[in-house]
Amino acid sequence: MRKRPQQERSRQMVTTLIDATARCIAERGLDNTTTPHIAELAGVSVGSLYQYFGSKEALIEALVEKLADDVARGVKRLPVSSEVSLRDLVATAIRFGFAMLNASNGLYAELARNWHRVQTQKVADVLQQHFLEIARFYFLKHYREYPIEDLEVRVFIITNSTIFTMVRLVSQENSMLNEDAVAEGLTDMITGYLGQSSK
Repeated sequence: MRKRPQQERSRQMVTTLIDATARCIAERGLDNTTTPHIAELAGVSVGSLYQYFGSKEALIEALVEKLADDVARGVKRLPVSSEVSLRDLVATAIRFGFAMLNASNGLYAELARNWHRVQTQKVADVLQQHFLEIARFYFLKHYREYPIEDLEVRVFIITNSTIFTMVRLVSQENSMLNEDAVAEGLTDMITGYLGQSSK
């Protein structure tokens, strides 16, 4: 970002430009999104856009950071209780993930299709960190039932496998797979893996 927003008006301009970037990518796709298109959606001149962001890539980077913050807020609102079963906890997290992916009007799917060109690992890092915190909380309360010593390794494997599976499903056009069936399969896989005691 070129110009750090100090005043409320400038902060609002940055927010407007990032929101316009999201809408433009969702509507036009990543390759057909340009800074003039973004400026038009934001209702500003291209010159005004360039006062804050030097390129389309800088706008996309700011958008991914915003998405990572949105994901973090969403994960923090998940109802986590040591009283629920492991299966219910996992199923809730999976439903949250699919709801988030589906609510983006195609934005997440388009970013997922272009994951190798967009710095999406920030979102994955946020999810991994929050799921590790949830897992620590849960398994500390249930250590006798699930004596897991390699929790960080398991959460890393589970988080990244699940993100990849969900993103692949959502990003495929006309997929023959049923989302509910995939969610059930992921829940089975995760609870089975977490239910095994460490060797």
